[in-house]
Amino acid sequence: MATYSLKKEQRAFSFDRSIPPVLEIDSGDTVTFETGDAAYERLANGETVEAIGLENFNAVTGPVRVRGAEPGDALKIEVLEVQVRRAWSVWLPGFGGLGNRTKEMHVRMIPLKDGRAHMSDTLSVPVRTMIGCIGVAPAEGKGSTFMPAYPFGGNMDLREMEAGTTLYLPVQVSGALLAMGDLHAAMGTAEPTWVSLEAAGQATLRISLEKGMKLNYPRLRVGTATYCLGMADTLEAAHQIALDEAFDLLIHEKGLSAFDAYAYASAAVGMVFGGPATKLVMAIVPDLE
Repeated sequence: MATYSLKKEQRAFSFDRSIPPVLEIDSGDTVTFETGDAAYERLANGETVEAIGLENFNAVTGPVRVRGAEPGDALKIEVLEVQVRRAWSVWLPGFGGLGNRTKEMHVRMIPLKDGRAHMSDTLSVPVRTMIGCIGVAPAEGKGSTFMPAYPFGGNMDLREMEAGTTLYLPVQVSGALLAMGDLHAAMGTAEPTWVSLEAAGQATLRISLEKGMKLNYPRLRVGTATYCLGMADTLEAAHQIALDEAFDLLIHEKGLSAFDAYAYASAAVGMVFGGPATKLVMAIVPDLE
């Protein structure tokens, strides 16, 4: 299998089937996607969000065309490594979960040293890198890299999208056209402030094709559990979709009867939020013992 690298300059600002691919690969190939942080550096140097352009904060590297991928298939994306070299904390008035608690913009570069992100001389957290935005091109129109997230991916901001996780995305167009960006040095589950420790770096992904794997929404494999995603206009509806996806998995893929699937869901399935760009809930289905 071949190995490739993409530079941060090979970027796009939306998920769009009309954007020419910057690379074409075979199933099973490995690609390292580099990302940048120029927008945050400009913000730190006094430029406004409006002058920089919102799209520049969540540019994605790619897209990558996967030979043989067609609608009705899925991409299997194994996160092999996520490395970051520089990180930022940004607090904007009126933006995100705590935007109402400041009247001034604060931008701070967060030093990364000895496996920790240092907010100050006395405050630090472990570096725990992950991917915020990843998706394929939609069948029609354009998908934002900022908000919302979509059944084909996007700015999902899933804490679980770190090294060792496998993501499955439903292919929408010929070649899939995968793109990725928005790396984080650390992020709380569900990105509570709508901003993580935003970072520049690179992520290495092994990308394989799962022919005939029909998915309605993205799916994760984390350790010995499957995470079924649900997205909707309300959290209640997203919760129901995720639970239905988990129930169908237990019946159609694990071979349980309807009642056994119900009993197992009652006893073992957990529900958690995804990122704030859309109403996103995940049903965590542990493997059957």
